[in-house]
Amino acid sequence: MIGTILTKLGLGAISEIGQQLRGAYQAKLNAKNTTERLEADVTISRLEAQQAVLIAEQGSWRTSWIRPAFAAPCVFYWGKIVIWDKSLGWGSTPDLSTEQHAIMGVIVGAYFLTRPFEKRGRR
Repeated sequence: MIGTILTKLGLGAISEIGQQLRGAYQAKLNAKNTTERLEADVTISRLEAQQAVLIAEQGSWRTSWIRPAFAAPCVFYWGKIVIWDKSLGWGSTPDLSTEQHAIMGVIVGAYFLTRPFEKRGRR
């Protein structure tokens, strides 16, 4: 139940890269020929490179402000809906378009997805 709720909130994306890496390593172990092993190696390298880029980008103050800047409109929008519209009953915010919902989903997913790598990079 809690796992389903966390997945709906976008926090399930954190475990997604770990699952992908686990699957790639398993594919490498189960490979029946050199071609399959090489494909698994390429997938592993790609996923590890994505992790390295995320860690490197969050290691500098010059690049670490970007995620919060992109997340700020999402926080403002949801805050207005929850506090102003729902809790106080003082307004009604128009619904977002399908594209805007998708963009907000990407922003929130990316925000929570990169946080564990940022923490690991600072150790």
